[in-house]
Amino acid sequence: MEKTRPGRCALCCQTKELQLSHIVPHFVGRKLIKTSPGNIRSSNEPNRTIQDIFKQYMLCSDCEERFSAKETWFANHIFSPYIDKKEKAFSYDEKLTYFIVSVSWRTLHIDLEKFSQDPLFNKDSLMILFRAEQTMREYLLGKRTDLEAIQNHIFFLDYVQSAPSLDSSMNPNVVMHRTISSYSVCDGKTLFTVSNLMGILIVTFYSMDTSENWVNTKIELGNGLLKAENQHMTSVVGNEIQYWMEQGAAAQQNLSEKQRKKIEDKMRALGDDILKYPIIQDLFADFELEE
Repeated sequence: MEKTRPGRCALCCQTKELQLSHIVPHFVGRKLIKTSPGNIRSSNEPNRTIQDIFKQYMLCSDCEERFSAKETWFANHIFSPYIDKKEKAFSYDEKLTYFIVSVSWRTLHIDLEKFSQDPLFNKDSLMILFRAEQTMREYLLGKRTDLEAIQNHIFFLDYVQSAPSLDSSMNPNVVMHRTISSYSVCDGKTLFTVSNLMGILIVTFYSMDTSENWVNTKIELGNGLLKAENQHMTSVVGNEIQYWMEQGAAAQQNLSEKQRKKIEDKMRALGDDILKYPIIQDLFADFELEE
C-alpha cells in the first residue's frame, strides 16, 4: 500500500499528498498489540489476523502534525497512566479537548459520507451533524475557540462488578477493555460519536435528549480535573457496550476450528506467563460475574 496519495485534505481542504491516517490514534493500536498474548483480530473478520488498526488516506502531513502533539500528550498523561493502572486522577487543559475533537471529527467526517447517501436518514439530524463537523473543523484549524453546543465526555470503563442489564456470559470486561472502535450514532434526539480506547470511552455529543444524564464526565474547554471514579451515566450510549458484546459473541461463533486451535496452542505455549496479560484479569472478572 502506498504511503501517500494525492488528494484533497479533509481538514485544510487543500490538494496535497495525503497520508495514510489512523482514525483512532496509532498509540492505542500499539498498546493493544503489545498487551495481547496473540495476534489481534477484527470482529468483522475473526479468521484473519491484523497488524494495525483502521486507517485511510485523509490528511496531509501538515494536518497530521497538528494532531500529533495532542495525541502524544493524551497518551502520556491519561491513556498510559490509566491503562497501566498507575493513575486515576488527571489534570488537563485545552489539549484534552483538542485531542477528543480531533478523534471524533475524523470519525464523523467519514460517517457523514455514508449518512448523506442514505435516503432514510433524518434530514434534520443530518444538518446538525454537518454543522457540527464544520464547527469542529474550524476549531481544529484554529479559526474559532468555541464549540457551540457540542459537548465532550470521558467515561472510564472500570471493572464491571455487577451486570443486571448485561449478559455476563458475553465477557463484558474483556469486550470493554480489549475493544478499539469509533463511530457515530443517531438515536432519536441524541446524536454522538463514541470511541472506545481500550476502556476509555470518549463521547462527543452534537445533540442530547433531556433523558441523558452524565456525572463527573464532562470535559470543559479550559482547565479541569478528571477522575476515574464516582462517574455515572444514564444514556443511550450504554447500548453500544451491549452492541460490542454481541459483536464479540458473533466473532467467537464465526471463528474457524483452525484459527481456534492456533489461539489455544499459543495460550498453552505461554504457560504461566499467560497470567501477566491484562485479558486474563478481565476473564477472571467475568467469571466472577457469572457465579
